[in-house]
Amino acid sequence: MSSTTLSEIDYKLIMELQYNFPISERPFLEIGRDLNLTENEVISKIKYLIDNEIIKRVGMYVNFRSKGMVGALVASNISQDNLESFRRLALGIREITHNFVRDHPRFNVWFVIKDYSKEGLAERVREILRKVGCDDYVILFSKKNLKLSVKYDVIRGVSMSGENEVTPDYIPTAEELGIDKEMLKQLSYPLPLVDRPFKEIAERVGKNEEELIDLILRLKKLHVIKDYGATVNGDKVGIRENAMVLITSDNLEESCRSIASNVREATHVVLREADKEWDYLCYAMIHGKDKEVIYSSARKIVEVTSAKSYMMLYSLDNLKPGIVI
Repeated sequence: MSSTTLSEIDYKLIMELQYNFPISERPFLEIGRDLNLTENEVISKIKYLIDNEIIKRVGMYVNFRSKGMVGALVASNISQDNLESFRRLALGIREITHNFVRDHPRFNVWFVIKDYSKEGLAERVREILRKVGCDDYVILFSKKNLKLSVKYDVIRGVSMSGENEVTPDYIPTAEELGIDKEMLKQLSYPLPLVDRPFKEIAERVGKNEEELIDLILRLKKLHVIKDYGATVNGDKVGIRENAMVLITSDNLEESCRSIASNVREATHVVLREADKEWDYLCYAMIHGKDKEVIYSSARKIVEVTSAKSYMMLYSLDNLKPGIVI
């Protein structure tokens, strides 16, 4: 289904679901009031958008750090002969959440993986890449995740994070908050598309509706949960290009913070540390309808960071499409 089949009200609904999703007893009723739609019309339209793969899901994500996990971006040099084997292997590994072929002159495959320790992660990467004959790679551990807000301005055709999305340095774990991990697991499932979705979830976890809503609002404030609302399939709304912007500067942490605070087009902003010599340690992602839009946003990144040097790595192929965790 192409983006041209979407109506003006569809675009407005997609924007509301991403940027203004209410955490309340009747969220779809509130959205409908703003769009002059009934609650049933909103739910029906959302189901239609999901059925046509324009919206992947409505719900939220649990910050991996609140699960006590660590993450890393791995840049790897995988031969063309082994690329299909690696794609099939990665599809079966839940902890690999992004996996792209990019236009770097040396490292063609860039994937994100998570584990419960840096040592365990490094060992897992070695084992995975050994299976596809790759011994040329760099592990770029997440030192500070300053922003994760994957939203798309479907009117302008560019990624646009929400306001005030800078992530604090410290994210409490579920254990520290006294929250059962099963509770977080239940919250991470797609939201039921019914008039009182939180009531349905509350019944599953043994809470009342008001208690659950209060808990969700608290976890959202702590950044334990992220991006409540719709996850949009960029391809289906005409946002088919993405680029990873890598910079080096005299103060990498300050540069990352500047991007996170001042460049809303950046959906991910991460300060990284490498397991071997590697200069480019501040990372940001931009998505857009074309390379011109992405380049314009990348220029903002360079301007606000006074980068000494930067690279833009465009995606050539998505080896693990459809991932929504």
